[in-house]
Amino acid sequence: MWRALVRGRERMVTVAFLASVQGYQEERIREIADRLRSDHPEWTVQVLPPDATPPLLAKYKLKFGPAILVNDRIEFVGIPRYRMLVERVAMVAAGRISPRTAAPPPSAAPAKPASKPAVPAVPASPPAAPPASE
Repeated sequence: MWRALVRGRERMVTVAFLASVQGYQEERIREIADRLRSDHPEWTVQVLPPDATPPLLAKYKLKFGPAILVNDRIEFVGIPRYRMLVERVAMVAAGRISPRTAAPPPSAAPAKPASKPAVPAVPASPPAAPPASE
């Protein structure tokens, strides 16, 4: 069995599995949740039934599921490989930011004034007319 090594003090971690409203991958969700509970008893693992998931799916702007929440933040849509899940939860437990987590938007920089006003390109004189042919 593979266990993530987490150094230092771990934080309280809650992993919630949101079932699909269509009942998709229910057996896989139970299998992963049971394995996570046995390998990492220090983590709280919840499996929410399909009838309890629609409000949470709507909160995270998802229509179907399944999805995985770690400390009330959506970490996966769908069911990942077990190792990927354990690594991500271990990162959260250690207090490290996941490389997949979106960075906050940068602060708005003040607009730069234009150094030179734009001048439309107008020819100095009108173009010469072609010679008239008779």
